[in-house]
Amino acid sequence: MTQDRLERLGWPGLVFGVALVLRLIGLGARPFWLDEVFTLQRATLPPAKLVLDSFQNHHMPVYFLLLRPLTQLENFQFWLRFPSAVFGAGAVALVYIIAERVGGRLSALLSALFLGLSPASLAYSQEARSYTLIMMLILVGLYGVVRLALDVPAAARPLREGAERLGWGLFILGTAGAVDVLPDSLLWLMSANLIFAVMIAQAADRRGLARNVLVANLIILALAAPLYALLELFQLKGFVATLAWVPPLDLARLWYSFGSVYFMHIADATSFRLLDRGYQVPLLVGVDVLLAAAVATAAWTLRRRPGVLAALGLSFLVLPVALTLFSLWQPVLVPRYIFWSAAPFSVLAGVGAAVALRRLRPWTRGLSVAGLAMVLTVNLAAYYQAETKPRWDLAAQMLAAEVAPGDVIYVPDLYGPKLLKVYLPPAKQDVLKTSLATDLPDAQAAMAQGKRVWSVYGVAGQTSDPRPKKALYANIDALGTPVEVQVVGQKILIVLNAPNAQSSNAQSSPCQVGQAGCS
Repeated sequence: MTQDRLERLGWPGLVFGVALVLRLIGLGARPFWLDEVFTLQRATLPPAKLVLDSFQNHHMPVYFLLLRPLTQLENFQFWLRFPSAVFGAGAVALVYIIAERVGGRLSALLSALFLGLSPASLAYSQEARSYTLIMMLILVGLYGVVRLALDVPAAARPLREGAERLGWGLFILGTAGAVDVLPDSLLWLMSANLIFAVMIAQAADRRGLARNVLVANLIILALAAPLYALLELFQLKGFVATLAWVPPLDLARLWYSFGSVYFMHIADATSFRLLDRGYQVPLLVGVDVLLAAAVATAAWTLRRRPGVLAALGLSFLVLPVALTLFSLWQPVLVPRYIFWSAAPFSVLAGVGAAVALRRLRPWTRGLSVAGLAMVLTVNLAAYYQAETKPRWDLAAQMLAAEVAPGDVIYVPDLYGPKLLKVYLPPAKQDVLKTSLATDLPDAQAAMAQGKRVWSVYGVAGQTSDPRPKKALYANIDALGTPVEVQVVGQKILIVLNAPNAQSSNAQSSPCQVGQAGCS
């Protein structure tokens, strides 16, 4: 292997290694939230039931079959997320490769920094869901499309006569893999065909390029059709019916999605709000302006290369624009549904930022890149410190230690018991079977029977529904003065009510679980 080839492989390998280390930090520290519990439940099913359950709930079974062997390992929280960390690091390396081909090594390094140090990219790389796998597969397809856009005459030649076979092969395999893992990836296929339409308009041999596009689409269709036929056959309800939980679109929801996916802000997993800390605000304002200016610069710089501009621009824009417009009818815009478009956005930002930095002297350029990396790293440090997911694990530990025989656990959130079940020790699993109340009348009836009631207020999945707060106020009104109040992490409140308890027995202030002196 030549030194030049070693160098070409070495840089993406280094990028992959650094990105993976960042994604392994604290990989198993955060508890699962509802979506990850669904992954755990499905991955532990027997294969036939796993496949059926996936199709019934509008998912493809491929990702869950991949995770199934990992459910047998200790520390499942780490191992079920480990593939996402690897795929996320792979996506950063592919962004480097694509950006280098388009704009050189400086563009590649900057693009990798933007995606590799993005809090959203870290968050999905540390989640037991398929989003980083989808991004990586789509990037394989996008790399193929970029190769074709860089040499349109070769892309238009017959496939059997020396066309850009690697480019077509990467596009077909990456795209077919993505759409076979998650139906959301169909919007990438639509984006790719819009890109090809731009390339065909610019091609000397339009008929040849159109022929190859048709062949590629037919191959992808053949690879995807069987799974989609099974999905249509077994799904319990249509895709739109599964989106009823998404709140109506407004400017705050729009910024929550775009700010977290494209502009380095930290998103809360279960609410529709950002978790930016005070010291981050000036940093993020500067980064937001830089990213927007860099993408605009890239678009202007690539205007004379319409195929490449279309490949990067449309692969970024089609997804958020389509989902935003669709949300005017049926709300669907949430960060995870537009996440993969952050990769071409990062490439554009890297290409544009490199244009500006190349005007500087080498030593100034180096200091600028180092300074940018430092700013992004400081911002990323806030992600590791933030409580992005409710601490249902600590809530389960507290209940396991303090709930006595005969007590009742009242959980207003419908899915809260699913998370408690994951983290309760085996000896305490029967508590949820024999002592669970899911509505206020059951909790009141338990109090009337002389039982203590432990009320657990917190959300399991993403929602902007105020019912947990309403349930808390209803508890105070209907169950009387609490004997004890404990704050678990930052997002869960556990309240103990006992029959005939005197208000003087209540704690004067909530106890923060995990702090000194708190059980």
